[in-house]
Amino acid sequence: MDELREALTGAIDLHTHPAPDIVPRSQTVAEAVADFAAAGFAGFVAKSHVASTASLCAAHNAGPGARAFGAIVLNCPVGGLNPGAVEVAALLGARVVWLPTVDSRRQREHPVQTAGPPPVWAAAQSKLSRRSGYGPPISVLGDGGVVPELHDVLDVVKEHGLLLATGHLDRDEVFAVLDAAKEHGIERVVVTHPDLPRQRITLDDQIEMARRGAWIEKTLASVIEGKLPLDSAFRGIHACGLGSTLLTGDLGQPHNGPIVDGIRRWGTTLRGADFSLGEIRRLLVTNPTEALRGSA
Repeated sequence: MDELREALTGAIDLHTHPAPDIVPRSQTVAEAVADFAAAGFAGFVAKSHVASTASLCAAHNAGPGARAFGAIVLNCPVGGLNPGAVEVAALLGARVVWLPTVDSRRQREHPVQTAGPPPVWAAAQSKLSRRSGYGPPISVLGDGGVVPELHDVLDVVKEHGLLLATGHLDRDEVFAVLDAAKEHGIERVVVTHPDLPRQRITLDDQIEMARRGAWIEKTLASVIEGKLPLDSAFRGIHACGLGSTLLTGDLGQPHNGPIVDGIRRWGTTLRGADFSLGEIRRLLVTNPTEALRGSA
């Protein structure tokens, strides 16, 4: 276990959900920073479906130790595919941009997940989206390819060296985003938890996305909640390649425990499945560090 702890030194979780938020969360940013520092981990990306976390994270990065990285998700509360919101988030220190999640066309048209418990955010999002003026589902595709607003967002992503994540887009949208990102010279793209059935992204699709240079994400929350069987996760890691895989926690739900457990539990699970310490370090330390290599 000491060897595993050493192998995980400097680990980064690129997908977490700390408080404050509009739904209950297991920990605050400050509590998660303290846990990550005590574990010897480098930090985590704080994600909110409804707001930029850039200012919140900056307030907790004044001293040495683990770092909270800010992010923005392009749902209706920030104006959807809004390059101005991305610009401001970047200027305030955000390092990751997610394309629409809870307001994506696919998510809004197919709100019920076929396996596992409903998302923590489901009830709050349902209420928000019914409010007059909230906004329609957001699509990245138009009649002639990706919508112009996406190109504007990608210009900002490229200028600030941000990590781009695909959010809750479906298979066709993700492939279109990968093509558009390449057109803009963006090399770092994460395909967000593609194993969730709603997103209609098969393993063959994931292999092709990895071949095109994308990172393929597997989240511990998906495993815990029965949405991604472990054998399927391992099969995907090997099929797409260790160098193209990002393992994240996606934790912050009150029933799933401390946010820091995303890295810890992945490490223990991989070790139990005969992954070497070097492979574990690649997946949980080297890959996320490289994904954030543009970070200030």
